Amino acid sequence: MTIEVLNHILGIVHSCPFVYMATINQEKYPEIRHLMNTMNEKAENLYLHFLTGIYSPKMEQLKKNPKICLYFYDPQTHRSVRLFGQMKIEDNIVERGNYWNDSYKMFGYTGPDDPNWGLMAFIPDGYKYYSGGEIVSDKIK
Repeated sequence: MTIEVLNHILGIVHSCPFVYMATINQEKYPEIRHLMNTMNEKAENLYLHFLTGIYSPKMEQLKKNPKICLYFYDPQTHRSVRLFGQMKIEDNIVERGNYWNDSYKMFGYTGPDDPNWGLMAFIPDGYKYYSGGEIVSDKIK
């Protein structure tokens, strides 16, 4: 991936307060939900992070099949990007502390060691977006 492509994708990621994540449910259908994108407002690469409740249905789906698609759409510019990869549940307390923000207490979490607070780490594998009517897609190495 060139630096221009990375910067294009990150420009979209940075502009979106929410992202849509598709998982596969127990019936083997895609299931889509939105996630807050606050942890990635200043991301420098595509290894992204998201918070969630550890006991949410998506966590069970991710345990069974960690492959996902993230869809970012900026309604101001109409730019979008799909990122493909796997979602890992981060259990390293130091890493969890690195991503903790006291504002998450408004959701009922007490801190990075709260057993109900989940930190999801996205491991990218590929991307796809449109540029001038052309599809731009590739694997991430």
